Amino acid sequence: MKDSNSIHALAYFNLLKTGSWVEEKLKAAIKPFNLTHAQLNTLYILMDSDPEPVCANELKSKILVNNPDITRLLDRLVSKGYVKRETCSVNRRKIDISLTDEGRSLFSKAHLAAKQSLGNFFENQLTEEEAKELRRILRKIRT
Repeated sequence: MKDSNSIHALAYFNLLKTGSWVEEKLKAAIKPFNLTHAQLNTLYILMDSDPEPVCANELKSKILVNNPDITRLLDRLVSKGYVKRETCSVNRRKIDISLTDEGRSLFSKAHLAAKQSLGNFFENQLTEEEAKELRRILRKIRT
């Protein structure tokens, strides 16, 4: 019988392996769209607030993927034509970031591909109760 410490170590390594597996599946799914995980996450945040724009600070606080250089990330999305930056009409020091029509269309396709690659975000692998328990455990780990 394994002692408690090795069980915890196995759980830790299993979590890392699963995280890596998810990341690799996601990368492969969005590669045809010429997007990174951080870019997809950014488009998701913008789509979630669409049609309202999001400021860069808000975007940086919401992004899931660790990417401290939000300016370069946005520069790439602007140059690809997926997002636009405009000076806020109320506060000229604030830059509003929003999706273009092309960005909305690309996000819908890339998000669907990502979702399908992960079994509809685990709906195919986990029951609703299992998903709730997984969320509970993962939150507990982070606190």
